Amino acid sequence: RRVSKIGVFRMSSLARSTSLAPSYSPNYLQVNGTANSENVVKKKSDEINIGYSTPQTQQATESEVEAWLQGPVGLMPEVAAEYAERLVADGFDSAASISLLSVQDLERRRIRTGHAMTMLERVDALVPIANELENSQETEHKGPRFFDFATIKEHVKVEDAIEAVEEAFGKLAQGQVDVPLPMHIGINETDEYGPGDCHIKGGYVSGAPTFTVKLAMVSFYKNLERGLPPGAGVFVVVCAKTGATLAVMQENRYLTDLRTGAAGALAVKYLTRGDQDKTIAFIGCGQIAKNMARASHAVKSNFEAVAFDPNRPNCEAFASTMSEELGLSFEAVSSAHEACRRADIIFTQTPGGATVLERRWLKPHATIIASGSDQPTKQELPVDLISHSKYVADLTRQTAKVGELRSAIQAGAMTIDDVHAELGQIINGEKPGRTSDNELIVVDLTGTGGQDAAIGSVAWSKLSKLP
Repeated sequence: RRVSKIGVFRMSSLARSTSLAPSYSPNYLQVNGTANSENVVKKKSDEINIGYSTPQTQQATESEVEAWLQGPVGLMPEVAAEYAERLVADGFDSAASISLLSVQDLERRRIRTGHAMTMLERVDALVPIANELENSQETEHKGPRFFDFATIKEHVKVEDAIEAVEEAFGKLAQGQVDVPLPMHIGINETDEYGPGDCHIKGGYVSGAPTFTVKLAMVSFYKNLERGLPPGAGVFVVVCAKTGATLAVMQENRYLTDLRTGAAGALAVKYLTRGDQDKTIAFIGCGQIAKNMARASHAVKSNFEAVAFDPNRPNCEAFASTMSEELGLSFEAVSSAHEACRRADIIFTQTPGGATVLERRWLKPHATIIASGSDQPTKQELPVDLISHSKYVADLTRQTAKVGELRSAIQAGAMTIDDVHAELGQIINGEKPGRTSDNELIVVDLTGTGGQDAAIGSVAWSKLSKLP
């Protein structure tokens, strides 16, 4: 480690080379948080008067550096990922160490001049989550911060969730996530109240700075007559060090849909045939379908899509919106049969009141990613499809009670022993994913508290930076 008057940073063997070592230009000191080569070292009395912004010395993870590059610096995700990998590999993983670099130093790391200048101007915004939590604990007596739906939707995107959810699934398979089974409260229908359901989920990913408890209100269908959405949701994010509540997020199922989309993207990443799979079908064209499409695009940049929903205007609106947003072909078709017949990958995200496809409609290599079943009364897929597929669960003990597996077990067509793997086991390499180009695969996504914990932590890391 090398020590400067600003802080400590990690110097890899690569950074020690002549071509990549920092030149220690005067811009490593900042006035009012802005890098400026004219602001040379001042006397101590001057520092007090002008208010130096001391860069954070705490090391950030590669994902935190990437988030800083995407957020405050404003880079595209693929550019941010590339730059973050280079910086962390060279040992520049804190605001203090990055601020030691000059624009020329960054250019030598194949970082564009304009990007380098902006990075140095906004380096103070690189604050690791753990350090944020330390700072937040000093003011916990003020109570949790509240974030409304509009703020959450503006600042948290599905791309933010994928890496965190992937890590959560991996740790879940290793027993490093505490995930109780969901609690369900049924609101029976009376003249004045109901019908509706409340699902309570939560979890803690070992080593994470926060844990999350979520209330998801769904199926309040009478709200449509009142001009209100049929569901709502709240995330409560808690400090894993002190147990203090950090935030209450009125996410109205937005974060839930993001983490569901992230899980769908991971199924595409690990269980499909890569570039051989050209067409994706979406059966059910609500908000979850949009996030499945966005997340799929994050891991599979080029595909064409077909969509079916019994509500034809809703289906056409979905196809039009996603085609414009992603720059890909989305076609509304007239039946689930047509959608399945054309598709290599099929997403189902429906209310789950009845099965939505038949096994005979499918290509031999199809991957079906089902996310509509999360209660014992729901079923999207026929039993003969599940029992004749390579079946992958997000969490077996949960899908056996509320997912597609439940119906196959009740019918006597499958047992727990017939489950090929959990998604996290495939992510970790403990179990194989797809092993043949002609395998029929079903991925059963019921939604886990580990996913909620992951997206809650991501949301807090971004929203806590807001004034």
